[in-house]
Amino acid sequence: MKTNLRLVVLVASALAVIGVANADGVAWNDMTDNQRKLLAEHAEGWGEMDAARQEQIATGTARWLEMNRREKAQAQDRFERWGNLEDEQRGVIRDRYQLYRNLTPDARDRIQDTYQRFQRLPPDRRMELRGQFRSLTPDQLRRLRDTRLRPTDQSGAGTVRGR
Repeated sequence: MKTNLRLVVLVASALAVIGVANADGVAWNDMTDNQRKLLAEHAEGWGEMDAARQEQIATGTARWLEMNRREKAQAQDRFERWGNLEDEQRGVIRDRYQLYRNLTPDARDRIQDTYQRFQRLPPDRRMELRGQFRSLTPDQLRRLRDTRLRPTDQSGAGTVRGR
């Protein structure tokens, strides 16, 4: 149960990072019986919880309850890996995710397509490509990034560049 709750909190935190929170919050009685059961140890303090946090947690529990066994196992694995990261590593991941979110939908689609093609490669070829990538100098990485990520790929003036 504690692992499930930790996972729900992780999912809620991830949703907070991408701005899903609603300022109205969620009343305890507005949640399903299964959501309340999963969050039972928080029932007493639910009303004092920040409204945005309530929304995040309620959304996370709803998603958790809709997952099948395999999806829950994958989510728990991701939660554990996230929990083992240093704060600095988490910050880098959050920054990169924000960069990704600032890309145009077309640019995000290209990234997803490239990732899917990479995943379909044989394991030995993926390892070979990873090795080649890791051996690039910072200047080579910058040039590669600049040729793949053009200013037209970014959607707003607030986009962070140069990371």
